[in-house]
Amino acid sequence: MMKTHAAVLAMAVLLVTLLLPALAPRPALAFYCGGNLVQVGDSIETLYGSCGAPTFKLTPRTTGGEVWFYNQGSSQFQTKITIFAGKIIAIEEGDYGYGSSNPSSQ
Repeated sequence: MMKTHAAVLAMAVLLVTLLLPALAPRPALAFYCGGNLVQVGDSIETLYGSCGAPTFKLTPRTTGGEVWFYNQGSSQFQTKITIFAGKIIAIEEGDYGYGSSNPSSQ
């Protein structure tokens, strides 16, 4: 009986270990916005020119960077852009967006 319980527990731990990364945001090197490809290394001006104003913006005091979020509507994934020193340093894909997209990113 103890061996069965240990085996079930081991399988549960293995399953959680395998599924947990699937629940995390997916990093990306680029995404399409306003018909333009935006990628890591692009300037903040390129990002704004392609996508317009973000849906939401964070400016953490401790990092000196910014984090821009774009909602591209319920049929697209939300996108999180991390900016440091005026350049895109990370792009992450989130869950599906909501409602209609940013008016400026059409």
